[in-house]
Amino acid sequence: MTVDPQAIVTLCVASGTLKVRGWDKDEIHVRSLDAAQIDFKRIDKVKDPAKPAARIDVMVFDRSAAARPRLDCQALASVEMDVPAGATVQVQTRDGDITIAGVAGAYAGSQNGDIMIERVTKLVEAGSVGGSIFLKDSSGRVSLSSAGGVVEVINVRPSADEDTFEVGTVSGDIQLSRVSSPKVTAKTVNGTVTMTGPLTKAGFYSFTNIAGDVVLGMPHDASFRLNAKVSEKHDIVSDFALKYLNEPPTPPPAKPAKTPEAKGKVLPRTGPVVAPIMVEKPMVAIQHVLRVSAICGTGDATISIASFGGTVRLKKI
Repeated sequence: MTVDPQAIVTLCVASGTLKVRGWDKDEIHVRSLDAAQIDFKRIDKVKDPAKPAARIDVMVFDRSAAARPRLDCQALASVEMDVPAGATVQVQTRDGDITIAGVAGAYAGSQNGDIMIERVTKLVEAGSVGGSIFLKDSSGRVSLSSAGGVVEVINVRPSADEDTFEVGTVSGDIQLSRVSSPKVTAKTVNGTVTMTGPLTKAGFYSFTNIAGDVVLGMPHDASFRLNAKVSEKHDIVSDFALKYLNEPPTPPPAKPAKTPEAKGKVLPRTGPVVAPIMVEKPMVAIQHVLRVSAICGTGDATISIASFGGTVRLKKI
């Protein structure tokens, strides 16, 4: 079917592998060995029906649903689709892998499958409940989420100044390499967050990890300002020379030890009770969180880290 070069194409099945590829034709081409019927439903409203469609819903029906063709997203079928390189695709499967390459925009969702996306030029949004997400060689705004899988990203850059990069997992690792977006946000509950590559000048990087490590690998000449909150039981290990902008408060003087004669006795009060509880650590540790503010170089980028159950490592690469 002939379509607009920047058409929006939607495809949904109940179960099956979905493969989408951008090509240099202003056409969409869909094929499936499992489907009994494939229809193109034009959903844009135009006065001139001869004008190429700008919004198309690809309707796939398997043999069991052929008698009820009105039911969409019910097919058990693997599908391959070619679309214009400038198109935006919205694809979804409840049980199956998704592969998308060479398009302008990609929205992808799978409950129990991996999602692999590459060479997207404007935006990517992808989510998987039980699978992993892999993104590489793309640009634009990015939002990725996985409940139980790994998220791996390689070579992603912005296509506009306002483009942001967001990624979140529940129990999976986050691995970022050469992400040059001006604002990067990564959150996980139980996984390791790793980022390697140069920092964007004036970029903002935010990492939140509840029960895992945060590892940042940066060039030896990296320049950044660090604001970190870490558990008192874990450390910040840095290969970089950090100039600390705040110092932990000085602990109050230790309470004099009781003599053997006074042990077990109540001492008479000779003055106001200022500190009835012995404080052995800096006051900031009472909240079980250490706050660190430091600068490396001239502080061109800003790194904000909240790690409550793991070590923070700043490594030179």
